[in-house]
Amino acid sequence: MSTSNKKLKVCFDGCSLTFGEGFASDIREDYIYCYLIAKKFNFDLTNIAKGGSSNYTIFMRSAQAILSQQYDVVFTQWSALQRLWLYPGPDAQFFLNDSKYPDFKYRDLYISASEKTKLKKLILMLNHDYHNILDLVDYCKILQQLADHNKTKLVYINGHVPWRDDLIAKIDNDNIGQSLSDYSKKMLDFENRDDDEIIKFFNRLQEKIKELDQSKWVNLFNSCHLMSTDVGPEGHHPGINSHQWMADQIENYLTQNQIL
Repeated sequence: MSTSNKKLKVCFDGCSLTFGEGFASDIREDYIYCYLIAKKFNFDLTNIAKGGSSNYTIFMRSAQAILSQQYDVVFTQWSALQRLWLYPGPDAQFFLNDSKYPDFKYRDLYISASEKTKLKKLILMLNHDYHNILDLVDYCKILQQLADHNKTKLVYINGHVPWRDDLIAKIDNDNIGQSLSDYSKKMLDFENRDDDEIIKFFNRLQEKIKELDQSKWVNLFNSCHLMSTDVGPEGHHPGINSHQWMADQIENYLTQNQIL
């Protein structure tokens, strides 16, 4: 039941999670979390999410949604940090993280399945989470500035961002190994750096995270991917129970923060 007489226009942006992959198109509106939220609050919903989206493309679409001044609220679901699209021609695209197609061909360019696997591993090593986190914080800040200027409410949803809450915790520099999450250790190449280096780089991350307005986040550290408990009817992506969990988190957030 709607909590307001006014039918708010809202936009949901994100990747396949918000698009509704894993469900046939004719049942997405019955089970995907953004549609559940729209029904609960009687929103006029536009879903602009696209499968495979990188955080950069999500940022650009969300910025355009805000600048259009069509929406009262824009919900931005952030995706995995390392997603990357390459464009070998005006009519061709290469999704590095794609698992559907084993090889790739465009005109005279051919990448075999084995070559694609090697390329993916190499690029993912070069496309490190650390600087992608710095970029994500900047994306959030820019969107917030646009939203404030255009009087649009903005809500962030953690779809696939793997960061952990040690990024906002007080760290014991004398026992840095016990203070950091396994994810942060891996990101900082913990086993191959001395403590001074680790502390320097981690402190930089923590200072950057302080620039985030945490009040805009539904689930800052409990990503939808991390909290998923089932898969969709097509055998992949979050399932009915997982989407209901996401909808419940957003409903609680909207109610507690009096967004509406």
